[in-house]
Amino acid sequence: MQWYYAGKDGQVGPIGEEEFQTLANDGSITPKTLVWNSTMTDWSAYGKIGDGSTAQAESTGESRRLFCVECGRAFSSDEMIRFGSSWVCASCKPVFVQKLKEGVTTVSGMEYAGFWIRFGAVFIDGIIIGVGSIIIKFPILMLIFGSATSKETTAALSYVMLNNTINFGLGIAYETFFIGKYAATPGKMLCKLKVITTEGDKVTYLRAFGRYFGKLLSYLTLTIGFIMAAFDDEKRALHDRICSTRVIKV
Repeated sequence: MQWYYAGKDGQVGPIGEEEFQTLANDGSITPKTLVWNSTMTDWSAYGKIGDGSTAQAESTGESRRLFCVECGRAFSSDEMIRFGSSWVCASCKPVFVQKLKEGVTTVSGMEYAGFWIRFGAVFIDGIIIGVGSIIIKFPILMLIFGSATSKETTAALSYVMLNNTINFGLGIAYETFFIGKYAATPGKMLCKLKVITTEGDKVTYLRAFGRYFGKLLSYLTLTIGFIMAAFDDEKRALHDRICSTRVIKV
């Protein structure tokens, strides 16, 4: 393949693939350098064409050349680690992850979900859980209140205990299963949201389980824990801070 690139004195090329990669590796061609080849419709910055060359790389059995967002050097895609749409070399991964934890940088390509769209997702989930709760409780309540031997006080107490137990258990199961398996509850899926870790990875079942109890703390603070998302730079609610998660748009 023949390449062209924008040099200081104008267009340079055509040059072969091997020479082009040598120039990229020694820094003569940077991620901001405009480049073009016959497979591209227009000139583009070299740092932005990694994903566009995927099909060609796969068809020829070659690995893509990508730039590390930390050190700026070009590596084979086989040697890189992906965080969202950012690529990091193995040497820079510890530094990059630490910056993410400290909030110094964010995963490229991710748009954090704001307060109102998250509220909409929670509202939808509330309806789903409410309907599911009624379906589960209805036959049991019929047994409790339909029993001729049941005293009114006993029946009422049984209802309160049963109602709280089912609501609590269903909430835990719902949140843990959907977040752990799909990274989103049905409400978040409908709103095109996804829950990830600070590093951009999928949330484990254990973290999803803990995140549910973090949400209870957000409720116990008179919903201030949820309102925090409206003022946080990364739209984090209290439970997101506790469990190191982020809610993003997909």
